[in-house]
Amino acid sequence: MKSYSQSVKIYGSNEAIFKALTLRIDKWWGEVNHPITGPETVFRVSFGEAYWGFKVIDFTPNIRITWECIESNQVHAGLKGIKEEWLGTKLHWNILEEDDSVSRVDFLHEGLVPAFNCYDVCSSAWDFFITDSLKSYVEEGIGKPEK
Repeated sequence: MKSYSQSVKIYGSNEAIFKALTLRIDKWWGEVNHPITGPETVFRVSFGEAYWGFKVIDFTPNIRITWECIESNQVHAGLKGIKEEWLGTKLHWNILEEDDSVSRVDFLHEGLVPAFNCYDVCSSAWDFFITDSLKSYVEEGIGKPEK
């Protein structure tokens, strides 16, 4: 089964995007217990009682970062059996400079597949957080994180 993927063009530098994906996750996605400072960093993103713990397994500044989900307490009203669906999945962020002012983010959530109970909710959420919130944060300095 094909894993979820998304691409978005962002008016901003690779450096600004990488900073958003490491030091400013709280500005476009969710609450973070601490920033990503390098490879092997372990961090947690949360929305109220729901949270996901990640370990950075690839860290190439301004080009690529990969997070592996090592802890999951996914909660969504009405969905059963999703608590640990993300466990073991990998989130790949690749940043490609298209020209002097535009970069493209190619995102792959490896393991987030249509067979997951949370797939529809999670893919819709990623669509929003990547193409709207992350893009808005990098381009305008104002993201739309979950609070």
